[in-house]
Amino acid sequence: MRRISICPRMLWPALCVGLFVAAISDAEANTLSIQTPYINTKIALAGTVVDRQGLPIAGATVQVLAFGAGAANAGRTATTDGSGAFELEDLDRRSVLLKVTRAGYYPEIIPADLHRPAYEASTRVGNLTLTDKKPGRVRLMFVGDTMFGRRFTDEDQDGQQEASDLIRSASRAADAEKVVRYVADALASADYAVANLECTVSADPGPEHPYKAYTFYSHPDTLAGLTAAGVDGVSLGNNHVFDYLGTGVYDTINAVADHGLDWTGAEMSETAALDTAIRRTVSGVPLSLQGFSALRTDGSQLSDYLLVALDPAKPGALDASDDNFDEFFAAEEGRFRVPMIHGGQEFSSYPIDAMRERFVDLVDGGAGLVVAHHTHTMHGIGLVDPGDGPRFVLMSLGNFIFDQSTFATTQSFIAVADVDATAYGFDVARLELIPVHVENYVPKLLAGRALERHARQLGHLSSTLPLAPSGSSQPDGLRGAVVFPWRGRVVALRDSSQYVSHASDQSFSLPVHGGAAGPVAFTRQDATDALVGVKTGAAAKVEVGRDILLYGSFEDVDVDGDYLEGFGWDQSEYRHVQSKQAYGGVAAAVLVRTDKHESDVEMPLRRTVPIAGGTKLTLRGHVRADNGGTFRVMTRFYDADGDAIGSHERYSHAAGTYGWRQFTASFTAPAGATAIRVSFKQAPTQAGEGRVYVDEVALIQWDPKPADAKAGVSLPGPNDYSYLRFSEIAGGGARLAVTVTHRIYAAK
Repeated sequence: MRRISICPRMLWPALCVGLFVAAISDAEANTLSIQTPYINTKIALAGTVVDRQGLPIAGATVQVLAFGAGAANAGRTATTDGSGAFELEDLDRRSVLLKVTRAGYYPEIIPADLHRPAYEASTRVGNLTLTDKKPGRVRLMFVGDTMFGRRFTDEDQDGQQEASDLIRSASRAADAEKVVRYVADALASADYAVANLECTVSADPGPEHPYKAYTFYSHPDTLAGLTAAGVDGVSLGNNHVFDYLGTGVYDTINAVADHGLDWTGAEMSETAALDTAIRRTVSGVPLSLQGFSALRTDGSQLSDYLLVALDPAKPGALDASDDNFDEFFAAEEGRFRVPMIHGGQEFSSYPIDAMRERFVDLVDGGAGLVVAHHTHTMHGIGLVDPGDGPRFVLMSLGNFIFDQSTFATTQSFIAVADVDATAYGFDVARLELIPVHVENYVPKLLAGRALERHARQLGHLSSTLPLAPSGSSQPDGLRGAVVFPWRGRVVALRDSSQYVSHASDQSFSLPVHGGAAGPVAFTRQDATDALVGVKTGAAAKVEVGRDILLYGSFEDVDVDGDYLEGFGWDQSEYRHVQSKQAYGGVAAAVLVRTDKHESDVEMPLRRTVPIAGGTKLTLRGHVRADNGGTFRVMTRFYDADGDAIGSHERYSHAAGTYGWRQFTASFTAPAGATAIRVSFKQAPTQAGEGRVYVDEVALIQWDPKPADAKAGVSLPGPNDYSYLRFSEIAGGGARLAVTVTHRIYAAK
């Protein structure tokens, strides 16, 4: 392969791209001339394809999949050489998917971040792993809450369909296929893929459930989206299959069958629902999958309006009862059994006690893998050991195709389970997770820093999973898996037989002011690095924190062909994401004001970030200005009803021109707060146009209990802790000696 020369770093800002906006100001037009040089500054992409043992695979094909503005990259291919290496040259700087194929192996879809600064002439994806196909091995994929109704067909819920709606009545099937186009290739590599179809499916739904607050349905034509994406079966065991009563259940069953989809978890009676287990033998592995719903009621206790099926003739979902679990396990003895259970607390981060109990009971009863959904948020990966080795629990998959846009519901994943038949039964030889970003209801794959951050969040939710139910100190058998980013994916591992880790200490000192020091960022040595220990030379209290803002880097996070989307931020001509100036990466926010304006320009988060009352928070970021007006950072808290309960200025900077500088503000959420919104303001200038740039913003949520740092603090890993701060520092010294412990992980 040819050697790639690197453009000097000092030249790259002059090459970076400006942002096209619907209405472009005179000042913004001045930046458009730099877009063409940026796009024309091509980038090379290199990597290596290996097998599970780390040995190179020669003759593998690496094909570029691309979308939208990045379509010029689509179809480019390379073949690995004898060392497994490949290179793709002269690519546009738009993130892509790599489809890696080789006879005898499962195809893999790996995101590649090409939104790189122009001074980088090349980038690497590292080692990409292929898994061999063989008799006795099956690849299963699971995705979460799915529907194609409500805001998909009427975004503004005004009763009128507009051209901008995602699914229109004249083109339902084609539109549904467009919704899944960014993830279809990833799902297509499964031997068998299952979705939680959380809606009634009907062309003409009957009467709605009279007591439910939320009912919705999808038109049968939209199921073409699932079949186009490679989904093979659906679970109907949920709290929305009965939204349109018995007629709706009947229509749903017929619609999914007409589209060639297997289905489980609902029927016209309980006995019939129990007989809906999906039974397939794939590559010699006998599979049995059964859907259940733990949600029996919604608005009424009347038997006719329960959400579950009853004998002799009450339609609904299959009840997640102990008797039904036992019946399923007994009927499917000798097969790889996967109960898929719908339940839990909506918008939560960890399973409630009732779900914990079910997870343990299901594994003890014979489940080879447990799958859960309903919360609309992703939970971590759990483990339960029935005595012959731990088994995985997917504690909540989150949304897959769903019309929610709250902050926490945009994060999800595709679970990939490679199941082997062994002499002793069955083994999930590998569990991987493909991070998904749900953007305006459409699932897309994450790349680069966003993928790594997503992986750390899953790792954090897993490693910090309590070992006991609430109010108890007695472990119940549910614990977290070891989860971290690995080779363009996220791996979930059972124990140290599947991974290695290495710990190392880093020592430094911090200036002390008023008995406190920090906050200071934890600098990771690589994507898998976790902060697992803290110790100080003097008596002090330490708090660790993690960034819950998620989109404060302003980078483009997903693979869809678009660039500088600024997801999560309210944008206009005078407030948007650009790349002429950036503190880190290639993007930052800009606020534009002139002396002719009479009011401030404000750029708020589009969605509030969930927090609890009393949470300790720190807002930290970077700002610079060119003839800027007064700059202010604002926060606003909201209660459970969505009402504002306080707006505060957290930082301000006087008007003028200045280079990048950091701002930091610490505060505590008021009692009764359930969410926070961050915004940035610039006032009109004294003369001419002013621009204020904002970048690398973090909203740090501190763990609630400070710990004794001198005695040393151990933290579970992998985790997403990214910041430290110290208080009550003894001794009156000017600096505090600190040692942090890094732990780096690698899959075997």
